[in-house]
Amino acid sequence: MVTLRPWHDDDRPLLDRFNSPEMTAHLVGPETEEELEKRHRRYLRTDLPGRMLVICADGVAVGSIGYWENDEDADAVVWETGWSVLPEFQGRGYAGSALEALIEIVRADGRHAEIHAYPAVDNAPSNALCRRAGFSLRRTRPFAFRGTEILSNDWALAL
Repeated sequence: MVTLRPWHDDDRPLLDRFNSPEMTAHLVGPETEEELEKRHRRYLRTDLPGRMLVICADGVAVGSIGYWENDEDADAVVWETGWSVLPEFQGRGYAGSALEALIEIVRADGRHAEIHAYPAVDNAPSNALCRRAGFSLRRTRPFAFRGTEILSNDWALAL
């Protein structure tokens, strides 16, 4: 059973675990300590649209998933989502269950008509997850991430 809970101050060690070369292989590599701390502070904010959530399985934090507003290259503001699951918990369906739960959260919010995900084209597990969750592949394009362009797929789901 997967549950989602808000990101807490004591979840900071998860960012260190996500910051390995293995976990950032489809991104632009590990972040500096300063970047991680800024990310953690942003995840704790509750005054912004969207949230970062911790994926829990049997009460254990196994990853994170979040949603935030994105108005880049869109006719309207949409939700964007992204997720990470710790290596020892990958392949167990946690990300898929978390994404299903997140879709229900953003549907209930009612603020935006779509949610998008932008996995790197070579990130087969995340692209497969988007497909299984009912997202449609809109296009492939360079996507700016931390100052670097990554060739990404733009997956969208109507809410």
